[in-house]
Amino acid sequence: MLGFIHGTVAQIMNMELTTIISALHNAFERNEIKEAVLDDYWYKLNIKTGIHSTGFCFAASEVIYRLNGKDNWKVLSLKDPDHWNNGTHYFLENRHSKEILDITRNQYEERRIEIPYDLGKGRGLRNVSNKAKTLAQMAGLGVLPR
Repeated sequence: MLGFIHGTVAQIMNMELTTIISALHNAFERNEIKEAVLDDYWYKLNIKTGIHSTGFCFAASEVIYRLNGKDNWKVLSLKDPDHWNNGTHYFLENRHSKEILDITRNQYEERRIEIPYDLGKGRGLRNVSNKAKTLAQMAGLGVLPR
């Protein structure tokens, strides 16, 4: 597990993407983090399916957005209860290359649900959410900058 990362906000905001993703993937498997971050519905689905990333899409996307640089990423969401999985899903789009980054996509792929990324809409993030703050701290990534 990664320990607390020391440094200035500027250094933290440009934390290496692979470091963040690795810490988050490890965090998804820890039950105490699931209990602290996930709502009851998502926690139960996570345990039932055995797919560790289930329910972490918003918090994980926000952690990456805030730690790897807001100028690198845009948070997108899908909300189409009539045509897709009866819910909302969050992921990132690179502002420069337009490449999609979705580190929780396996929660759908393993259930053979295709994610319609082309339906994603931009979502602004003003304040740091409690879920992202908790996930980052418990994953050993430190305090999230605003």
